[in-house]
Amino acid sequence: MHAAHAAPLEFALRELPDITVRVPRPVSLEFHVPGKPTDSVSVGYDEAVESDSGLRATAHVTYDGWEIAVDDEWTVQASVLRVHRSVRVLRSGTSLCGVRATITADLHAGGELFDAGRYYAPPALYNLNDIDEDGLEDYVDSRELVYRDDRLTALSVLAYFPRLGGGIALVRTDLPERDDSPERERGEVEFLQSTDVGSLGVAPTAEDRASLVAAYPFVERSHSHALTARGREGWGAFYPLSAGAELFDVTYEFRALRAESDIDALWQLWSARLAELDPQRVELPTTLEEITRLRVEALLPYYAEGVVNGEQAAGFVTNCHPQDGIQLGNIIQYGFTGQNVLNALHALNHADTSADPAARDKGLRVIDFFASQALASPRGLTPTLYDLEHGRTSNWWSGLILPLAYASEGDDLEQLMGPVYNHMKYAIEPLKGLEGTYLRCMAEEHTALLRAYRSEADRGSEHADWLAAAVSFGDFLLSAQEEDGTWRRAYGFDGSPLVEPRVWFGLAELNQKSSTATAVPFLVALSEITGEDRYLESARKAERFTAERFVRDVKHNGGIHDSIYARAQLVDSESILFCLRASLSVWRSTGDERALRSALDAARLLATWVYLWDVPLPPSSTLAGYGFRTTGWSACDTSGAGYIHPYELHAVPDLFEVAVATGDEDLARIAELVLAGSSANVETPEKSWGYARPGLQEEGVLVSWWMIDDPMFEGTHFGGRGKGEGNKTCLPWISAVGIDAHDVLVQRYGTSDLGEWWRRPR
Repeated sequence: MHAAHAAPLEFALRELPDITVRVPRPVSLEFHVPGKPTDSVSVGYDEAVESDSGLRATAHVTYDGWEIAVDDEWTVQASVLRVHRSVRVLRSGTSLCGVRATITADLHAGGELFDAGRYYAPPALYNLNDIDEDGLEDYVDSRELVYRDDRLTALSVLAYFPRLGGGIALVRTDLPERDDSPERERGEVEFLQSTDVGSLGVAPTAEDRASLVAAYPFVERSHSHALTARGREGWGAFYPLSAGAELFDVTYEFRALRAESDIDALWQLWSARLAELDPQRVELPTTLEEITRLRVEALLPYYAEGVVNGEQAAGFVTNCHPQDGIQLGNIIQYGFTGQNVLNALHALNHADTSADPAARDKGLRVIDFFASQALASPRGLTPTLYDLEHGRTSNWWSGLILPLAYASEGDDLEQLMGPVYNHMKYAIEPLKGLEGTYLRCMAEEHTALLRAYRSEADRGSEHADWLAAAVSFGDFLLSAQEEDGTWRRAYGFDGSPLVEPRVWFGLAELNQKSSTATAVPFLVALSEITGEDRYLESARKAERFTAERFVRDVKHNGGIHDSIYARAQLVDSESILFCLRASLSVWRSTGDERALRSALDAARLLATWVYLWDVPLPPSSTLAGYGFRTTGWSACDTSGAGYIHPYELHAVPDLFEVAVATGDEDLARIAELVLAGSSANVETPEKSWGYARPGLQEEGVLVSWWMIDDPMFEGTHFGGRGKGEGNKTCLPWISAVGIDAHDVLVQRYGTSDLGEWWRRPR
């Protein structure tokens, strides 16, 4: 360690001597007086006392009549540099003023520049989110990437340097305890707020080295999706100064991590954070078995039939605000948000215990209809939307977030959609007349179809047409597979890949091939049922690609289909889940240890999407009133980090299976956290969340701020969906994944109590 009162601080951690942590300006403060430009003040220490373990130092700063003292205590161990910072007011000024304290640590990494590193801030940043490899984060076009604490699942960021075999993590070790809605005008990006939420991030220095950044209270620069989708304005708070007060204190650690890969380094960090945060499983109001039963009973009333293109259609069409349960539109959705065949499988599996005597008949009708539609195509492909009210099919290009599926020919879309139309016009116009289907949607429905086929065969019922439909799709996949083992994101009904408009189907090759992993489990299952190795060989070829490019290179993207951000394919949790399933299915079928290792890496990446702590919510928010906890919930995508959803329930059996196969207890623990936490806000007689009937669950909730100034949602916080609020949406996928998580666990392990099972002798 080297320190002088006014000089930079330099620290070398013995665990990783190749990297020096240099703090060029130990005390950097920003002051904000409303109505005036923000000022920055950087100083050295006035007083400093060194010891064998570190440095105690104080800086005094005067601004606009206010005198501030910043007390820092730096301590150094072999692999950890810790700083505890407290900020006090020594003398009061007369102005209304706020302060923000930042620490920027430059990483002198053996001459490595910023572009040589790999950067993580889960769940907001994975390998810079740079799928097109232009050196910029794809969704904000920047390398300065700083995120609010409540967007970060373990309050940690990481810079890893492959050539050096190690990296430095920055961790906030004390938990934020309070936050509220900021008092600000629309468009205001700097304001006073007494919040305990800070921010962490990465940025290049003027010399193009990497730096790690901490700020308190929060600032998000240079860009953020907190305010608007198009402007992506940065924003930040300043802590209000008050007379004679100790304003705040906060503790950070810089940690040296030596590892062979960035994924290994990230998991070292995550295992440590899991031990330190020690998240406690959310206690459910009743058993998971009962919650699953309630989910089934809530699903069955949303079964609907109708005539589409002259044929009798049947499906589960859940599409309501869970607060009232009133159906918004009867549209059968296949794959993604629909999961119709999987829901039908649940109806079949629970028919004997359901209160609905028509449960089995409903399940059979739904699957029969899908199979008939797939058989009507020589490739097993179907439209993704069947509108029962208008008797027509549509395409799931832009999602139910846009009313394209509801609009009639000649409708004024701008009048129907308001500002959303102008924001999404680049995609709406070229997509309106395009016919085809998403690979993910077809792969999910056909995978569920094979599961239903096997389940019915076990009951003694043979459905040859179901298998024939799946074989048709499997043969199409073999014919469409490219030399590198991939498939495109979407296909026309003639089997041709859909690549235009590229702005929607993918600007980069890895965007266009992003759904490849979704087909692998289907092909493995089809090979097992038919005994034909050609399907397995196709699956193995695809899995090798996804393992190398999406997992090892950390380029997973394109899981979800309804982006409203700068790119249509997001870095999201579902895309890495599909890679996990691809490798896991190949390992199960072949015993290939390389595939298991890839599954482990994918599972560990997926686990970092899960909150290991409870985010403080605005006290007056709906979710705070219900006692909502974020532990065990997963973020959806990097751009919308802070929006969480229960989809990772679907990953629990996969996470736990990998944990069992590899002995990774931390992975098993996170799976258990997800199973409880993401099931907690299901409506039950014992605990109400304000939903219309037991078994309903909201699609997602906000635990940070998202697009609060955007003209698409002006004055509504996305329809009242600010921090601490749900998104007021209920779709069929919610029941599908929740029921499936429980049922698969019981089938495999005889119980859904993962902790109890893990403790058994094996």
